[in-house]
Formats: sequence, C-alpha cells, structure tokens
Amino acid sequence: MQIKEDEKALRFQGILQEVLKPIAEKLKTIKEIESFRNGQEELKKMVEERQRTS
Repeated sequence: MQIKEDEKALRFQGILQEVLKPIAEKLKTIKEIESFRNGQEELKKMVEERQRTS
C-alpha cells in the first residue's frame, strides 16, 4: 500500500518538474532581460552625466 503511494508521489513530482522546468527557464530569461535593461539605463545615465560635465 505504501509503495503505491510512494509511486504516485514520485510520478506527481516528475510531472511537476516537467511542467515547472520551462517556466523556470522563462523566468531566468526575464531576469536576464531586466538585468540587461537596468545595465543599459545605468550606462545611459553615465553617458548623459559625462556629456553634461564636458
């Protein structure tokens, strides 16, 4: 009886991992894009500041 429950739990865990894996990859990509955008904003501010002072 316990073995069947364990098998069900393992199967469910496997399904969850299959479902969540692409979502996690998309979130990672979104974070990378946000980080890149933030870097671009910082760079833009630095360039504008440098133009003002020169």
